[in-house]
Amino acid sequence: MIKLSNIRVQGFRLLEDAEIAVESGSTVIVGRNNSGKTSLTEIFEKFLGESAGQFRLEDFSGALRTKFTEAKHLYDEGRSQPVDILKALPSITLELVFNYADHVGDLGPLSPFIIDLDPACTTSIVRIVYSASLATFENLLDIPTPLVEQSRAEEKSESVALFRHLRDAIANAYSIQVFAVDPTDGDNVRKFDNTSALAQLIQTGFVKAQRTLDVTTRRDPDVIGKLLSQLFKTASHLEASQEDKDIVAQLKTSVSKLEGAVQGGFDTQLKGLLPALNIFGFPSLNDTDLMPHTSIDAEDLLTGNTKILYTGADGVHLPEGYNGLGTRNLIYILLQLETLHKSYRATPTRPISHIVFIEEPEAHLHPQMQEVFIAKLNEAVSELSKKFPGEPAWQVQFIVSTHSSHLANAAQFDAIRYFLSVPSDTAGFRRTKVKDFRKGADTITKEDRKFLQQYMTLTKCDLYFADKAILVEGATERILMPRIIEMIDKGAEESAKLGSQYITTMEIGGAYAQKFFPLIEYLELKSLIITDIDAVYLKEKRYQKCLCAKGERTSNSALKSWFNDKEISIAQLLAKTPDEKTRAFYRIAYQTPEDGSLHCARSYEDALILANLDHFEIDDDADAAANAWDKAEGFGKSEEAIRFALMEEEWAIPKYISDGLAWLALPPPPAAAPQEVPQAEKEVA
Repeated sequence: MIKLSNIRVQGFRLLEDAEIAVESGSTVIVGRNNSGKTSLTEIFEKFLGESAGQFRLEDFSGALRTKFTEAKHLYDEGRSQPVDILKALPSITLELVFNYADHVGDLGPLSPFIIDLDPACTTSIVRIVYSASLATFENLLDIPTPLVEQSRAEEKSESVALFRHLRDAIANAYSIQVFAVDPTDGDNVRKFDNTSALAQLIQTGFVKAQRTLDVTTRRDPDVIGKLLSQLFKTASHLEASQEDKDIVAQLKTSVSKLEGAVQGGFDTQLKGLLPALNIFGFPSLNDTDLMPHTSIDAEDLLTGNTKILYTGADGVHLPEGYNGLGTRNLIYILLQLETLHKSYRATPTRPISHIVFIEEPEAHLHPQMQEVFIAKLNEAVSELSKKFPGEPAWQVQFIVSTHSSHLANAAQFDAIRYFLSVPSDTAGFRRTKVKDFRKGADTITKEDRKFLQQYMTLTKCDLYFADKAILVEGATERILMPRIIEMIDKGAEESAKLGSQYITTMEIGGAYAQKFFPLIEYLELKSLIITDIDAVYLKEKRYQKCLCAKGERTSNSALKSWFNDKEISIAQLLAKTPDEKTRAFYRIAYQTPEDGSLHCARSYEDALILANLDHFEIDDDADAAANAWDKAEGFGKSEEAIRFALMEEEWAIPKYISDGLAWLALPPPPAAAPQEVPQAEKEVA
């Protein structure tokens, strides 16, 4: 079995240098908006799809575009060798790693790419590069005089003229080159004269997000019906299944009969529409007469005239546009997969690897259908392969990009690839950092992975897509959090308002918060964990809950885990500094006394009361904490949360929560100080 196991992209948009491990079945790409997910699909399309070679200046990673100006300086100085100038220019690289079983005899199209001499090596590396050559690089760096003069007239630098020139020059100076790389010796490289060997090795397919299904026009959209012509084409190939060939033959016979009928009567009538040319002396004795001839092509008939209808019980069949968008999208995806599968089967020299990208399959699908889709995707391969019983199963690997928490959480943990946008080393630009849940996240134990997988599947949490996260212990905090954020934002600057950021709030309970610590750290997701101090004291050989003033230690497992102390005391917890409560990307918050008060609450409910004594008719005296605790024990948590969220106008947020949210509102920890970028580069970006 030969499989694509790893992808490395360099120099393409946000994928400045990104590695992605590929599952043998389905790999799921998740991440926030503008994190580079679409770029992964598009680099395959530009190297291996119908858009092969159609790169633009903007496709080069922002941080690498400075290389154009560096190469220009070397070229203008005139002291550097052409080879050195060529090396200074940026390039875009797609590197594919294939694994093959050592017992495989005939490696077919992969054989030309295996150049190592190590019998124990079962890896092959294919490098595809979009770069300039010695014969063309001067066309990139020799700026036409009119562009230089225009920039001077506009008081712009020559760098601006260079980038204006590059927009058109890149297409003529750059080309795709294919190499085989020795996995045991990176200096051992074989260059191919063309891309034909690559085309035989790997085939790509793309199922794009279907946003055209809901286009509102006067005519019904026939997006699904148009796919029938593609299915007809693949069914007409010599390599198609016998069943498909029989259907095509029957279609052509039907069309032939129709064509004969048309030519028998329709053409005779059509002749009457021809102009009376005889008045001009045509035809003469030496001229032939004119005669209409109508031909009907089955493929053209399918392309422009065939529609999909949904059968009705009363004989009234509904047009394609009359069904729900979700159903139509699912049908569209399945037909696309069928088309790609048959196209793969119809290829004379069947490629070793078939990679199919599915973009946002969740469009218009309800949550349960999304979960079923990702779970059944690999089963669809087996089902489609049944039409070819004498042949191997469809050798396909799916790469699915999604914004759906339902779909992402239904996928296996190891199949997740989390794309994170981080600052590049060059100021003003960003790059994609890939988190591989199979070979990374090794700080998460197997037991915790199982828990997190089940929890996230059940709760449909948005950790993969949020800008920041708030993890709370109970329903009261979760219900009140939107109101609290609204109150916090009233006095904040626009850039620091939490309501303007995509923040997910998760109810996780006090006993399980620590299981999320390694995941949050791995995702580099700025998060606030709000939990209870849970004071207890020893009574009759058992620890029982009590007021903080009486408490000896905490029963909260998250706090014990955070400070790595199973017997940490209440006094020690109250003495902890903000720095001790903060790690790189996340912070823990628990009850502390309000400003000017000596009382400390045990849970969120009595903390809310202590911060708002007048709302509960409690005096601010020595018994305030005890009275608040008694009051909290007596009211329903959700009822009080709703009261404060909807009915009370003026009330105070407990200090430990307001302090934590103030920290959360700040930007994430900065990366290493980047270098400054020339002004011309910023204009291009």
